[in-house]
Amino acid sequence: MAQTTKVFYEKKEQEFVIYADNNELCPVSLIINLDLSNLAFSDKDKKVFVIPPKTERFRIGKLTPVNKNDGTKFSYNYKTALGDITVKKYDTSFVYDLPFQKGNLFRVHQGYNGIFSHQNEKAIDFTMPEGTEILAAREGRVVQIVQNNTESCPNEECKKYNNHIIIMHADGTFGCYAHIKYNGSKVKPGDYIQKGSVIGYSGNVGWSSGPHLHFACFLPAFDKWQTLETKFRIDNGENVVLLMEGKEYKRDY
Repeated sequence: MAQTTKVFYEKKEQEFVIYADNNELCPVSLIINLDLSNLAFSDKDKKVFVIPPKTERFRIGKLTPVNKNDGTKFSYNYKTALGDITVKKYDTSFVYDLPFQKGNLFRVHQGYNGIFSHQNEKAIDFTMPEGTEILAAREGRVVQIVQNNTESCPNEECKKYNNHIIIMHADGTFGCYAHIKYNGSKVKPGDYIQKGSVIGYSGNVGWSSGPHLHFACFLPAFDKWQTLETKFRIDNGENVVLLMEGKEYKRDY
């Protein structure tokens, strides 16, 4: 997933100061690899930095000549992750609401570690008609929306077309609601959303073999999200379970 994060440097006499801009509505983690010739980095071996949301000129560090009489040269590469990669503890006791309206019943077509597209991933696919209202399973701030895609196919090559809404939770985890319909978001980036609020409409866009809603809760990671187990209230809200592939679940609360 692309982030609007920019890394740049400014030269000050013989020194170089490296900065980063983060235009996202949540923290962004950055890992930077430096290739230095006759230069020392102010943070020595530190490679991972967490840039606050909507921040310009976040100072990564300074490069200083080792020998001022010799020439210097450097290059760098970096990658980013949405969120704070240093978050390891989160609210494991939180109970999520089913992400659809009261009175509805939907089947979990694919569950954790499903063989179609959930290998090594703790995610849930609810089979539901296109245009079904999606409700926030947990409160938080909307940090990213993609809703401009219309293409769909049952192959991984269509993953790049996934429409989604991503909400950041108070404990640093995120909720991703994917395959929403074209222009199917009812919220805007920056909105704070209460649990149970209508956030959009389900669709059949991206890597999809049929109309459904994909839901996953995750911690940030540079290569692949660390998806997490999520317990849901079902039926009248008094029963709390881990959702299982192949079973139907009704919301009566």
